[in-house]
Amino acid sequence: MLNAAGGGTGGGLALLPRTGWSASASATGGGDVPANMLDGSAGSRWSSGTPMASGQSVTVDTGAVRPLARITMDSAGSANDYARGYQVFLSSDGVTWGSPVATGSGTGALVTVDFPARNARYVKVVQTGTSSSWWSITEFNAYG
Repeated sequence: MLNAAGGGTGGGLALLPRTGWSASASATGGGDVPANMLDGSAGSRWSSGTPMASGQSVTVDTGAVRPLARITMDSAGSANDYARGYQVFLSSDGVTWGSPVATGSGTGALVTVDFPARNARYVKVVQTGTSSSWWSITEFNAYG
């Protein structure tokens, strides 16, 4: 497995437009729905609604198979709500996930995860850490 807890060199990666994307989550707190991760607003967020626990997950459908090489999960505004530990999985069909393409630990509000570029449509992030804080994502982005 690749430990990809750091930033990265950039490597010419482009931010992918989120038009037509959708998101789901294993748990949601009140009005903090998964779609909020993709709305471009720093004033909204998705949150788990419960303290972070191993096995919680979020899944993003990017709408089409495309090269993916980085994701960012920004919990700005809820600075203590970043993923304490994570595994990132990619899938072309949303059914077959295989092994994680990256694992690591978040250390602050912006978690950047780099991994070897792969063609995929779906990104699933599984929480592997624990905290008394909720897990929240204000904005989720992908790069290819």
